[in-house]
Amino acid sequence: MSKHKYFEEQISSDIIYTGKIINCCLDSVKLPNEKIAQREVVLHSGGVVIIPITKDNKFVMVEQYRYCINQALLEFPAGRLDKKNESPELAAIRELSEETGYKAKVIEELSYIFTAPGFSSEKLYVFLATDLEKGEKHPDEDEFVDIVYLTVDELKEKIRKFEITDAKTLAAYSLFLSRIIQ
Repeated sequence: MSKHKYFEEQISSDIIYTGKIINCCLDSVKLPNEKIAQREVVLHSGGVVIIPITKDNKFVMVEQYRYCINQALLEFPAGRLDKKNESPELAAIRELSEETGYKAKVIEELSYIFTAPGFSSEKLYVFLATDLEKGEKHPDEDEFVDIVYLTVDELKEKIRKFEITDAKTLAAYSLFLSRIIQ
């Protein structure tokens, strides 16, 4: 990819926080007008979001409490790229199994999204998982999820009623719709 005409050149980068999931940096950048500015950056290893569809055409979703917003959200299964150099496809297969118990005979990458590019490097790969076989879920020890099955109409209604507000789920659903409406 060529440099954009408004490219910002990194001058320095200082890690100001190192965590289990994210690192935070304070970067100095040279702007296109040659001035110097500060950028606060959340570094994230990236992750996956999976759109699982059962043989009877129901979406497999998870309901999970999200501490940062103090409420439960209805979402497509998702998770981080855990291991160093873990491929997005293997992460999608792993996360689907952990959160729902399902294994997909067919898993297809639809695209990827940047969740909050104004301050975060997080990149999520979006997968469609079909021809599912049911198994036992085995979430991480700090992860508590309920499985919810929705038809297309039920999913659309929950979106209309603001009952599904998770950005990655809404973006993934949009990618799914663009795939089937051609």
